[in-house]
Amino acid sequence: MRYMEMSGKAGNIMADTEVRNEEIKNMKMKCETEGSMIEEAVVRRKEKACGGGVYQGELRRNIRGELYRNIQGELWKMRHTLIPVMHVLIPLLGVGVFLAYYSFAAWSDEGKVSGYIEALSVVLPLVISVICSMSVEMEERGHFQTFLGVAVHRRVPLLAKWMALSGMGLAAILLAVLGFAGGYRLMAGTAVLSAGKYLALSAVLWIGGMDLYLFHLFLNLAFSRNLSLCMGTAELVICALFLTGLGEGRWQIFPCAWGGRWSSYLLQCWIGNREWSVEYVSANLTPGILVTVVLWCAVFLWFPLYEGRQCRD
Repeated sequence: MRYMEMSGKAGNIMADTEVRNEEIKNMKMKCETEGSMIEEAVVRRKEKACGGGVYQGELRRNIRGELYRNIQGELWKMRHTLIPVMHVLIPLLGVGVFLAYYSFAAWSDEGKVSGYIEALSVVLPLVISVICSMSVEMEERGHFQTFLGVAVHRRVPLLAKWMALSGMGLAAILLAVLGFAGGYRLMAGTAVLSAGKYLALSAVLWIGGMDLYLFHLFLNLAFSRNLSLCMGTAELVICALFLTGLGEGRWQIFPCAWGGRWSSYLLQCWIGNREWSVEYVSANLTPGILVTVVLWCAVFLWFPLYEGRQCRD
């Protein structure tokens, strides 16, 4: 009897303990709910008082922080690949080849500078396609985890990769143009253009190449490396042809031709007999701006729907 009484008391104690634990759990859930409701109400009051500026400011800080971390990650990933090496060796190789040829070529100083800049603009689309193919191939080995499973904001990894590659492209173009300018001045003993004009030519080539970086990233992500390389080769041919009269009225909607045509126009104004025309600039710049806006919007609206691809190269 005594054992049964003790068992009954133990059962009652356990039941009371379970009831108390359940009450404590319910109280915690209630407090958490009330706390989240209070926090939400405070945030809403702040947003209402500031016109939504608190939330938008926090969102902008989060996106900037994530973008900065993704750019850092891109640079770290590319550190042990051939991509940084190519951004140094290709410009130096081009400068060396052209300076060696110009050392005995019977061209005028103006013609040598113009020929080098045109050759640089023609080769640029193919080099960009190769660089983008190598960069996306690196992501493919990681099963596109950076794009599909890590980012909070889906567009940030693509934007970070685009900015990292474009920044390295700018450094390579500066090395190619300024390296040629310095080498030619040492070889010929004369400066055809000022440093500011060489920087302007570098900026024109780089701005024309920014759309190409984004376009070839899209081709590599959506389709394959082979398609991007074929398109880069086709752009090289188009750029070379559109430097002639075949490009009149057509080059404005082809990003691969922008660097060559605009740099040729600047050189004609600086060292030729052509006068600067605001009407010419505005008439030819407007189609390019429209193409750029359409390309950027299309790619960044498409990317949140991206789910990876299989490699069948």
